[in-house]
This record gives sequence, structure tokens and C-alpha cells, in this order.
Amino acid sequence: MSGESAMGSANLGLLRQCEEGLKAIEAAADVESVVAAMRTHAGSAGVQKMACRALLRLTHNDAENRTRAGTAGAVEAVVAAMRAHAGNAGVQEEAFFALVNLTINDADNRTRAGTSGAIEAV
Repeated sequence: MSGESAMGSANLGLLRQCEEGLKAIEAAADVESVVAAMRTHAGSAGVQKMACRALLRLTHNDAENRTRAGTAGAVEAVVAAMRAHAGNAGVQEEAFFALVNLTINDADNRTRAGTSGAIEAV
């Protein structure tokens, strides 16, 4: 297999992984599923960006979902996305707003953010 063919095959594999992750996020009706997709597709900037957006949507004005997200590891997953994709402005923007939303009026999530290094990641 030529170098170009191998590279194309690798890119196709990454595209499939990203598509699977995006489908999982689109289908996710709960914060736990979004966090699971973030963990499964940690290397995909597109998945991380959409997952942060989904967390923002699912927790906006919803204290119960905010608490569930924190318990599921959403704060840590968002911080991990920021670190893994530090050079991706889209991930950084969506992750920032997700963190703001996750930590607003939620002391436990603020503690999680501090413990996971959110301030340094931002």
C-alpha cells in the first residue's frame, strides 16, 4: 500500500470515528450519554465540540441535569477536551461555555472544575 493510500485509509477511519461520535451525540437525550461519547471519542475535535454544545443545551436552566452531568463526569470530560484540543478554537469556545453553564449555581461542579484543573485549561 502506498503512503498516500495508507494516509487516505487512516483519514477515512478517523472520519468514520468522528461520524459515529457525532451520531451518538445527536441521539443522546441525556447528559450521561454525551459524557460517554466524549470519553469514547476523546481524540476527535468535532465530537468534543458538539458534545460540549450538547452539554450546554442539556443543562441550560436545568439544575437537575446540571447535577447529573457533574456526577457523570461532564466537568472533567470538558476539561479533558480543552487540554486535548488546545489549538482548536471551536472546541475551546464550546467547552468554555459548557463549563460556565455547568458551574453556575452548582457548588459541587465548581469544586469538580477546580479539582480537574479547569482554571488552568481556560
